[in-house]
Amino acid sequence: MFNQKKTVKTDGSQKPVAPSIISADLSINGNLTSDGDIQVDGTVEGDIVSKKLTVSSSATVRGAVEAETVVISGAVTGQIKARHVTLLNTARVIADVVQERLSIEPGAFFEGNCRHFPSESEVRPAPRLEPVKPAVPRREGDGILGAGSVAAVAGATT
Repeated sequence: MFNQKKTVKTDGSQKPVAPSIISADLSINGNLTSDGDIQVDGTVEGDIVSKKLTVSSSATVRGAVEAETVVISGAVTGQIKARHVTLLNTARVIADVVQERLSIEPGAFFEGNCRHFPSESEVRPAPRLEPVKPAVPRREGDGILGAGSVAAVAGATT
């Protein structure tokens, strides 16, 4: 689910990379994908995949979000899938959230479903389920009394 890529220079050493910033006066219709960090101050209508996503208080995101870490101060509508999700007090989130760790500050608005995504150390094999046999349709007279049968039985005993 989460990529483990690191930024590497051509000589093999690691190099920190500045975050990509979507400024407050910028509106994007389309998907964003980055191996690094993205900070959204403007509007994005599309899906976002990154290592870390920061949605500032002036930002609006409409679409699916997938990242290692998501910090939200602004508005997000869609789906969020991340290891660590933090909703700050100015956040307005209407989304289904799949996460390992969720923090919600007092004052944040959250509407949606929340599901815990287990860490790799917690992953256990799924239990084996046996197939369910379809139920046999019953007909009147198969030992199950219908409303008409109850009345006939009640009338016969009096």
